[in-house]
Amino acid sequence: MARKRPDVMKTLADARPAEFDPEHLAGSARARHDLSAILAGAREAPEASRFARPFTWRWALPVAATAAVAGVLVATLPQGGSDSDGSRATAGPTVDGSRHTPENGRLALLNVANRVESKAAEGAYWQSTTRSGWIGVVAAPESESVFAVVSLETQQWSHGVRPGTQSLWVSGIDDSTEPRTERDSARWRAAGSPKDVTLAESGSRSGGKLGLRIESGSEKRPTVTRINQGDKIAAVGADNVTYADLSKLPADTAKLKEYLEGLYEEDRGSEISGRTEWMWRQAAGLITLPVRPEVRAAAYRVIAGLPGIRSLGEVTDPLGRKGVGFALPATERPDYGTARSELIVDPATGALLSDQEVLTKPNAKAAEAGLTAGTVVNYTATVKSEWTDRQLKTPK
Repeated sequence: MARKRPDVMKTLADARPAEFDPEHLAGSARARHDLSAILAGAREAPEASRFARPFTWRWALPVAATAAVAGVLVATLPQGGSDSDGSRATAGPTVDGSRHTPENGRLALLNVANRVESKAAEGAYWQSTTRSGWIGVVAAPESESVFAVVSLETQQWSHGVRPGTQSLWVSGIDDSTEPRTERDSARWRAAGSPKDVTLAESGSRSGGKLGLRIESGSEKRPTVTRINQGDKIAAVGADNVTYADLSKLPADTAKLKEYLEGLYEEDRGSEISGRTEWMWRQAAGLITLPVRPEVRAAAYRVIAGLPGIRSLGEVTDPLGRKGVGFALPATERPDYGTARSELIVDPATGALLSDQEVLTKPNAKAAEAGLTAGTVVNYTATVKSEWTDRQLKTPK
């Protein structure tokens, strides 16, 4: 009797890892079901208020006109891409815990990647408006007490992509630094209501040398800075790049990951230590730059492939917009304790709404200043991002 020939396709299917099952891939019925389950589970959680601001971590932002400013920009946090307007953000506590689901975030992020537009308009300028918030722990002058301040700021970015165009950064719009709560205001008044304060010394990275000025937005004028160096309009890793360079970035996920990993090896001396968080921030930064939609989608897939990514379900960003949240495992933040990086994404469009740091365990100084687990200690939320043929109207 002749031996029955094995079913090659069945053998291959049986050997296939579960994560490559077509039923689990982005866009499949299974993936849509999983995303719906994640969102449905999160809606049962109690409503949570949010709160405020970033420090100096805006990776993949425009290069500066001078070496000094370029150093600041190459080490500053990503902005997102959304066409919806957001209202002024305020500081307040947020709840951590039941709003989070135990689901792995990979499938949900892959679904987001599939929603990024496949066709893009183009103009002379890629422009975005962001709203940032940051909480600082301040040492009261001549006192053992500390209090928290919140700084808020709107910024505008205009990347000129055609020959002869300029790239501009308008910072300090509606810029303010004020005590965070009534309790903080009372401590500030008890210290003599000083206009100039310094951050409390904390951890291995002392903030005591960083001075802040308590003032409202009406007391400061916005600053306009030219941020291109010739045809170089942005920074990716430690490299300043042109629009032509951005246009050539690979849309293949594996190739884009390989490209970013190469930059990581060159950038080991950066502020952000650790391959996973570095890759997270660089990929998130690409999503906000004038790159092809396929590259944005590939950047989301790179993020989805990082270890430890998990979904937070449906959350509200600091500007009050609903989105889907994703998080990395918490790591040490010397100024605060431990915190985790989060991205909030519009699941319908794939727009990156907010990139933020959320406190998971405050250190002694942060706790004394009233910061608790779940506090958004810094964020950059995108209000608007679009192609246009007109340069920004800069303040006089």
